[in-house]
Amino acid sequence: MAGLVLDAYAARSCAVKTHNLFDPRVKPATAAVDPSVEETFDAGPSHADRVVAAILAGARAIGGPRVVDLRDSVQAPWDQQEAECRAAMLAGADVIIHGILPLDLAGHRVGRADLWVRGADTADGRPGYHPVAIKAHKVQELRRSGRDNTFTVPVSALEAPSPLRSWPADSRAIRVNSREGDLLQVAHYWRLLESAGFAASGRRLAGIIGTDDLPGHGVGITWVDLDEPMIRTFSRHAPEGWARRSVLERYDHEHGFRVRVAQVALAQGQPDPPDPLVLPIVNKECPRCDWWETCRPQLDDHDLSLKIDKSPLDIREISVLRRLGINTIDDLAAVDLDALLPHYLPEVQHRPGAERRLDLAAHRARLMAAGKTLERITTGPITVPRADLEIDLDIENAEDDRVYLWGFLVTDTATGERYYRHFSSFTDLDDDAEDRLASEAMAWLLGLAEGPRTVLVYHYSAYEVTRLGRLAERSGDDALARAREFAQDHFVDLFTIVREHWFGTQGLGLKVVAHEGPGFSWRDDDPGGLNSQAWFDEAVHADDEDDRDASRSRVLEYNEDDVRATAALRDWLATDPAPTD
Repeated sequence: MAGLVLDAYAARSCAVKTHNLFDPRVKPATAAVDPSVEETFDAGPSHADRVVAAILAGARAIGGPRVVDLRDSVQAPWDQQEAECRAAMLAGADVIIHGILPLDLAGHRVGRADLWVRGADTADGRPGYHPVAIKAHKVQELRRSGRDNTFTVPVSALEAPSPLRSWPADSRAIRVNSREGDLLQVAHYWRLLESAGFAASGRRLAGIIGTDDLPGHGVGITWVDLDEPMIRTFSRHAPEGWARRSVLERYDHEHGFRVRVAQVALAQGQPDPPDPLVLPIVNKECPRCDWWETCRPQLDDHDLSLKIDKSPLDIREISVLRRLGINTIDDLAAVDLDALLPHYLPEVQHRPGAERRLDLAAHRARLMAAGKTLERITTGPITVPRADLEIDLDIENAEDDRVYLWGFLVTDTATGERYYRHFSSFTDLDDDAEDRLASEAMAWLLGLAEGPRTVLVYHYSAYEVTRLGRLAERSGDDALARAREFAQDHFVDLFTIVREHWFGTQGLGLKVVAHEGPGFSWRDDDPGGLNSQAWFDEAVHADDEDDRDASRSRVLEYNEDDVRATAALRDWLATDPAPTD
């Protein structure tokens, strides 16, 4: 057991992964991908490359930080990698890129941070360091009064990365709930620093370089105080049923649990082994997990976590239900919630709104057990605004979030004429090009709205309006500004109408509602926004011209089907479909 070590992703990931990795009975996952490598493939490399390039550029400037880049040593023997990182730390480098620390055998840890950044010296006078992780997403949010995340957030620029040269970010806070995994990861690195004897003295800070811009500096380091009680967790002893714990407290609990999971897993296959500490529960990691083929056969086909994937219950919520004898949608559909709640709620107070979450899950379970996907939840008439000229709108954005396609379906209700029109640019866009395309589309739309006929523009969700507002604000373009004003009285969000009158077991996305309601079908076998991003990339970057043309056509057909689906849904809603029995 002494040689058992876990990496920085274990504490933030599904504990069943840890069990499967150490259980000698379990066949090793095929083509297992290191989580850090997988994350890099998921949009991280360009961001990480830009960050490292900025740090290296700062090092070349007069008075810039002293940087040691160890990326070229990753294929070297382990002992050599450890020695190089240790030597760089003893020499007092300001930044060490991709260095690995010695194994922490007592703490069962191994890890390599993206950066080690110099801080205050240790108590014995050696150079002290802080861990920094690079993430291709935002880690800050606006600080709101009444929220618990009101502690000060220090930040520092890449050209002067030390927390000793940081300053407080005005009105900013850490995105604690959605970035808890990042926080646990850097806490793992901090514990490694402590074990190696290089943890900086003073506040126990770890950094995350997200995509947040620091005013006047661009991307920078957001520092997290690992001792701040910022994470809401279940607490059996607290009167409220929950308590706020620091990142280190949360990490120590999660890491320690996974060490025990691994130890029990190693004992499997021996005489009288202990029962595994964890069993598979479907969660957001499963779709891309190499252990899925191991876990899926252990799940009942009607397992709650498998079947309810919209507003899903979390791992603890599912675990509590299982302990109470509720394993499947059939179990939950049949249970008396009033009798269940006194036993259930005290165990799930880590989640705000736990009763409402269970009620929604039970509603979905009842519909699924009855074989239904969509349920009308009102009995009155459904009011859908109509106009002489009805225009359905849908936009598409690339992986870099730039809008490259504005698609419209125009219907003249007097003549019945209907046609599709799009404004698109199948190239890599910058701000100016994205603004010009949007301006062209909105100028055309405003031109249609001129004259005596009434005009309404229909869309599904607030995304189109929100994006239009952002583009208008950024560009200062007159057509976009006028379109934003026009949208206030002439844009109709069909999603808000659907949400008022319907409940869906698979949510209320356009693909679900348009298919289940009016029976609309997309021409593509695999329609979806994320898929369309891959098609756009192929349309722009494929080597073969025929491949580019085919992908371009696929994107345009998909967008046209989206607006035709919106039109079909609007017409169906106007028929006032009867409530479900």
